[in-house]
Amino acid sequence: MKKLFITGLLIFFGLTFGHAQKSELPEMVSAYVSQLFPNEKIKTVEVDKRDYWETYEIKMSGGTELSFDQNNQPTEIKCKNGIPASALPLNIAGYITKNHPNIKILEYEMDEEGHEVELESGEELEFDSEGNFVEID
Repeated sequence: MKKLFITGLLIFFGLTFGHAQKSELPEMVSAYVSQLFPNEKIKTVEVDKRDYWETYEIKMSGGTELSFDQNNQPTEIKCKNGIPASALPLNIAGYITKNHPNIKILEYEMDEEGHEVELESGEELEFDSEGNFVEID
């Protein structure tokens, strides 16, 4: 009985958190990745499949990591070589370009409460859900 239960769990997680090929990515996600990170190739794609939606986690050849939500919007980007400002929402990109020019963007996260950006200088910038600057952490 214990073996049957464990086998069932393994099958469930194998179907729920599966590996995918680049060709299985939504066109919008694939275009976003290739346009903003043209010098890197997709190394792995993990798909989290739920009843009515899918999310994607992508690892690139240069170490960049990206996560996309069920609407194909980026929710997390990590790039030691710097994230292009154009990868971020317009308000946030404008604020960073104006107030922190020539400083690399290393991480970006978005959730229900807002956005967070980590700069190479070590500063963490927080923005509300509309992309308006809130504070430096």
